[in-house]
Amino acid sequence: MRNAARLVDILDRMENGPIMVENEYDMKVIAANVPKLVKKYEIKFDGENLVNTDDAMADRLFEAGLEMAELAGVYCQTNSRRMLWSKQEILDVIKWAPPEVKIGSGHDEHVEYRRDVEDPRPPTIVSGPIGTTMQEELVIPIMQSYIQEPITDTVIAGTLDSVYGREIRTKSPWEIMAGWHEVELTMTAAKRAGRESIAIGCVESANSDLPELSASSYGGYRPTDWHHIAMISELKTDFQLLNKLTHLVKTDSIVHSFANPIFGGLAGGAEGLAVITVAALIMLQMAYMTTTHSQCPTHPFHLSNTAPPIIWSIGMSVQAMSRNTPFMLDVLTSPVGGPGTKTLLYECAAVAATSTVSGAARLIGVRSAVGKISGHVSGLEARFNGEVGHAAAGISREQANEIVKEVVAKYKDFLDKEPYGKNFPEVYDLHTLKPKEEWQKMYDEVKEELFKLGMPFK
Repeated sequence: MRNAARLVDILDRMENGPIMVENEYDMKVIAANVPKLVKKYEIKFDGENLVNTDDAMADRLFEAGLEMAELAGVYCQTNSRRMLWSKQEILDVIKWAPPEVKIGSGHDEHVEYRRDVEDPRPPTIVSGPIGTTMQEELVIPIMQSYIQEPITDTVIAGTLDSVYGREIRTKSPWEIMAGWHEVELTMTAAKRAGRESIAIGCVESANSDLPELSASSYGGYRPTDWHHIAMISELKTDFQLLNKLTHLVKTDSIVHSFANPIFGGLAGGAEGLAVITVAALIMLQMAYMTTTHSQCPTHPFHLSNTAPPIIWSIGMSVQAMSRNTPFMLDVLTSPVGGPGTKTLLYECAAVAATSTVSGAARLIGVRSAVGKISGHVSGLEARFNGEVGHAAAGISREQANEIVKEVVAKYKDFLDKEPYGKNFPEVYDLHTLKPKEEWQKMYDEVKEELFKLGMPFK
């Protein structure tokens, strides 16, 4: 792609950027400048409304994030150097970011496209137990429960908690084995679901660069899958992540990168979180030449992205970027609630509705029970997440705001109680791979509640 021609320049900046102590970068560059930009650009969180309807503020937020991106650049932890770009260089790169991408192949090929604020076209739906470990013997049925859902456009692999019963050790041969075992099990699940050419997000069982470089080579994951590179919070990278980038560019693979800014951390509250998120989305393009740009701002205690200030920040940052860039913007749903709880479904509804009306191109998830409990995942919540995204496509931000406020009121007091729910065999029949009656009933009831609130399910 045209945006992926800058690899040597990126590596040069990695090697030759100015040196800075990491703590000074955190405090003097990030923490010191974010509140100044919030004030300068008049970014204000309205606690009474969770879906922004102020286009002018969304545009000011983009300018604030752009200025933050120029000030901070990206810090490389491996060699303590800053990768810096001027404002004009950033703007020149942004305009060549791809507005669509083909993933998967054959009858499972899917085109993801950028979306505008209040775009009537549905977002791409990514299903899967992202960030959650699974017992080896449950990987195939769990993954099949996601892939078999017709609303699933593409799937993301889960993470193995062992490989052939052995402990997975980072940067060891066992980690490489885990990457390959993930390939085998996930592709088997796709074949059983009749969708073996569906695009797969990978390599999830990779703490280091080794499994990515190995399992996305010949015979493993394919160029038609989508491959992940993280940005370390806040605005940081390292040689291992750049090793992944180099490999993926040289193998002509689809680069999906993500940033998970910390609410209440260096960026501060909701307004600062929105600024640092926009800066991070811009820097994903500058440092990784990414095709799709994902975010999941994270609560420091709940580890979720469903607290009201975070939901506002997600919508704000997506609107800022969708109004001012050609980026395909992705949002991961990361609720506290787990399978078998209504809390999970309410949290999904709030994030999916806000993201969709704000212009998100892709909804990812669900990272049920914030990925903390092995096997606390199922395909039903991903179906629900996708159905909300489809239903919210085309409604107004004002409509979405009223629904989201009602939904958030149903779950916000439960977040501290950590309703992690049940594991997969407790909510799904392992023979039929259908939801058990209790879980199906909760889904039906919450969907009916949302319909009565005005969510236009078809």
